[in-house]
Amino acid sequence: MESRETQEVRDKELAGMADYVGLLQSNSHKGSVEPREIVPNGCNLYWSSINVNGPESRSSSFFDKYLSRKPKKLKEILHNVSGMAEAGKLLAIMGSSGAGKTTLLNVLTSRNLANLEIQGSIMVDGHRASKWQVREISAFVQQDDMFVGTMTPREHLRFMARLRMGGRFTRHERELRVEDTITQMGLRNCASTLIGVPNSVKGLSCGEKKRLAFASEILTCPRILFCDEPTSGLDAFMAGHVVQALRRLADGGMTVVITIHQPSSQVYQLFNNVCFMACGRIIYLGPGGDAAPLFARCGFPCPPYFNPADHLIRTLAVIDKDRTTSLKTIAKIRDGFLKSENGKAILEAVKANKIESTKTDRRDSIKSKTFFSQDYVASFWDQFAALSWRSWLAVVRDPILLRVRLFQIIITSLITGLVYFQTPITPATIISINGIMFNHIRNINFMLQFPNVPVITAELPIVLRENANGVYRTSAYFLAKNLAELPQYIVLPIVYNSIVYFMAGLYPNVYNFVFASLVSVLITNVAISISYAVATVFGDTAVAMTVLPIFVIPIMAFGGFFISFDSIPPYFTWLSSLSYFKYGYEALAVNEWESISVIAECLNQTAAFGLSSCPRTGHEVLHSIDFSANNKWPDVGILALMIFSVRLIAYLALLIRSYNNK
Repeated sequence: MESRETQEVRDKELAGMADYVGLLQSNSHKGSVEPREIVPNGCNLYWSSINVNGPESRSSSFFDKYLSRKPKKLKEILHNVSGMAEAGKLLAIMGSSGAGKTTLLNVLTSRNLANLEIQGSIMVDGHRASKWQVREISAFVQQDDMFVGTMTPREHLRFMARLRMGGRFTRHERELRVEDTITQMGLRNCASTLIGVPNSVKGLSCGEKKRLAFASEILTCPRILFCDEPTSGLDAFMAGHVVQALRRLADGGMTVVITIHQPSSQVYQLFNNVCFMACGRIIYLGPGGDAAPLFARCGFPCPPYFNPADHLIRTLAVIDKDRTTSLKTIAKIRDGFLKSENGKAILEAVKANKIESTKTDRRDSIKSKTFFSQDYVASFWDQFAALSWRSWLAVVRDPILLRVRLFQIIITSLITGLVYFQTPITPATIISINGIMFNHIRNINFMLQFPNVPVITAELPIVLRENANGVYRTSAYFLAKNLAELPQYIVLPIVYNSIVYFMAGLYPNVYNFVFASLVSVLITNVAISISYAVATVFGDTAVAMTVLPIFVIPIMAFGGFFISFDSIPPYFTWLSSLSYFKYGYEALAVNEWESISVIAECLNQTAAFGLSSCPRTGHEVLHSIDFSANNKWPDVGILALMIFSVRLIAYLALLIRSYNNK
């Protein structure tokens, strides 16, 4: 029995939902927003004769995967599975490992079905539903929670509401829905707490993150909510809170279907209906309280003071040492269920629903009653604005992204400035001055390029999931992220250049300083573009960080400082042409040496550094290192073109990943 306080809280939350729906309906009559229909009630979901076959094992070699013509062996994962999930009830699918519960959930949600052969039909309220129609009326909370940790739950829900509810709702309506959802999912006390970044920023507990995942999906009032292992990784207390939240959603009228591994007895009592599976078959489907008596009638009673879920799952487990006995036990219980009144009623309901769906004309097919009436509810500019805001919060609030980088830039520039402090222009210091400029390029490249790869790969799974759920376009995300991160990649290289330029005593002229800052910004953005490309192409942090030096270090070696261009072998000239170090180094060198008309100490010397003559002007220095003063602005143009080209490669890689992920 529920306590009086619990019942009052539930009634208050349901009343809040009713007020919200009433407000939207009244506004639609007043003409303040377009008419829309919001149905918080669930629907009856039926599945009939589901058969799923898949490969016996995954191909481990390239030959087996792509070149081998041998027919692949298939195994039966689900066999003639039929059942139903009722509106306003919480259905828990349970079973031991390999029973088929996750596969059944994937079939119902039309996700993660690559390389599987599927037969059968899914119906909703007497109408046959395609996978797209099921997705329109449902939401799916996956097992792993993925959030941008620098946001608060309230900010995250505002972001989701803006993209999932779209411009058809006013800001006030979206805000009201966000606040109702926060109350409904019990997130009021942590609504202004950062979600958290692992090993960096402390934030929500696992249970709070799980409830936030539910809140993200129920913003748009889906009629069906699917959850894959919602209590995974939680202790018994937090698991109870999470399932209580799901039960409240079901009591509010939503159809809730979850898979769960091993619930406690208290959690088990919260389920309206349970579905026990074994060997790819449904063994029992019905009220949770009727399962143990059925097992007892079949000769497998639950011991006193024993968790019924543990007993039922253990009874249906297939033991390898005694497989024959296990299969006989499963067959006996399944036969008892099919002969029971409950089993017959469910099969008759599924059969009747299937017959009704075949009579329904296609024009009468199920209509979506959620906000997902288009591929993307929000416009491109709304998506761009919301994503820019989220990316900007990530930059500002993550200590590693901004504060640590700024500290690193300042310390490195001060050390470099002290090493080259006020270097005079003499024949003996020409190579040192060139070293200042090449180190300038190298330092800002490596300080910002390599740390940026893990940031992108860490965010990539979140982006792919949200994109697959139809929240926003890949193009909107990519443009927004680039724009949000651009200020730091302008400010940081300018800070570095400002310190090193004046401490090292480079040519004291405002124009030269501004040009050097421009080159620093361009080099930084080329480096960041490469980190974008490597991260999106390879996707994994370890692989990307391994591949990046293989590309960057040879490019740096042919940058013009370690080897003159005349000495580069012909078969490596293409590497020199791709070297952004070369273009940046040449632009900085020309910017410095073209302003120096005379090197005074060379007038009385006949040779220096093994040369036949001492460079007397800056142009002679440029000639000695195979640089041309005419390449100053073309180098700038090439760097800008590299930024565009490499980021286009990164975008295409992300686009391909998004397409394959769908």
